[in-house]
Amino acid sequence: MIKAIDRYLLRQILPIIAVILFIAAVILLMERLMRLLDIAVGNGVSTLVVFQMLFYLIPYYIGLALPIALFLGVLLAFRKLSSQSELDAIHSCGIGMTRFIRSALVLALVMMVVNLFLVGYAQPYTRYLFRAVMFNITSGVIEQGIGEGVFMTLPNGYTLRVEQSRGGGRELYGVFAHKQEDSGHIVTFTAKRGELLTGKMDGTVSLRLYEGNRSEWNPETKAAATLEFDRYDWPLNLADLVRFRGRGGDERELTLLELLRGYRLNIIEGRQGTTAEVNPPPQAPPEEVVAPAAVASEFHGRLVFSLSMLLLPVLAAPLGIMTSRASRSFGLILGLLILVSYHKVLEFTGAYAASTGAPAGPMLWTAFGVFTVGTLYLFYVTERKAGTPPVLVMEARWVAFLDRIVGIFRPKKALHDKPVRAS
Repeated sequence: MIKAIDRYLLRQILPIIAVILFIAAVILLMERLMRLLDIAVGNGVSTLVVFQMLFYLIPYYIGLALPIALFLGVLLAFRKLSSQSELDAIHSCGIGMTRFIRSALVLALVMMVVNLFLVGYAQPYTRYLFRAVMFNITSGVIEQGIGEGVFMTLPNGYTLRVEQSRGGGRELYGVFAHKQEDSGHIVTFTAKRGELLTGKMDGTVSLRLYEGNRSEWNPETKAAATLEFDRYDWPLNLADLVRFRGRGGDERELTLLELLRGYRLNIIEGRQGTTAEVNPPPQAPPEEVVAPAAVASEFHGRLVFSLSMLLLPVLAAPLGIMTSRASRSFGLILGLLILVSYHKVLEFTGAYAASTGAPAGPMLWTAFGVFTVGTLYLFYVTERKAGTPPVLVMEARWVAFLDRIVGIFRPKKALHDKPVRAS
């Protein structure tokens, strides 16, 4: 019977979690898709690149939606069980909330491990890949080619634009390049067709132009010169433009293991503060390039965020218990308010510690401790106290408080004397 109850509770929770994860992922991805399409269209980028970037965002959005899906899944399941009196029947069999919620806690443990993998390893890599593609898009170069219809500034000072781009951006048509130096000297290239050439031993990228001309104008001599050519090899050094920085320029791009190594090394060597090493060695690991305060804040923040998922079923169960006369939204609204406030406190504390050098560990774990004590106390009182659950008591007090506030501004009814009937 006990295992059947565990399976029954999971059957109530899992569909809700799946629906919420799907809805949250679609809403978040669609919102970002609109912005990415604007960027892609403005830079002549294929829509396949946009979907590639959306794929890199999936771990981030799942990490955001996983805690709220778990919380709502448990809360709505308990609300359904209590509204249909199934929870009372379970309690009458001698099964308390501590035992009944065990399967939800096991589910929370599994989801905590998944979330720890997402925030600890998947998100740092996909975040870096997303930024690399965004860099290539805004640079006008998508790794191996040139986008069409955009003005791209090259490392050699030229502004380049092509009318058409084919073959993954390597076959160009209607090429125009222009450069004006500080002295006023102007150089212009035009060509009917061009081709990107790569693969040389030194990594140089060249643009081979066909059927064009090269024009120069000297402001000092007021002389212009034009050279026509059938083929012209023009070194561009596009590799410098295309190459994105290495992973680790941001603490959010570091894995949990790298953060642990960096945090431990900073403690051993006594490094602290909000500034990174000015001239790190060329082969320095990424965790040594980030400021010590940022490493500590990110490390403790990820651990606290992941461990907090274990408390979500404990918080959601008391908030989901209701009666037929109670409001169906008070527990839900209160729970969401608690979760959002707790998340913002962790977010603000981590940002404050990273920017000021304050001790991130004690501050974040103190917030986690307060959240833990409050959650466990609410669960304990709900299970041990007979009669009306504490959440419903809070709801009644809240309604009474609102009635008093509204009563202050409610117009008083005028008292009229009864009319005297003439004899």
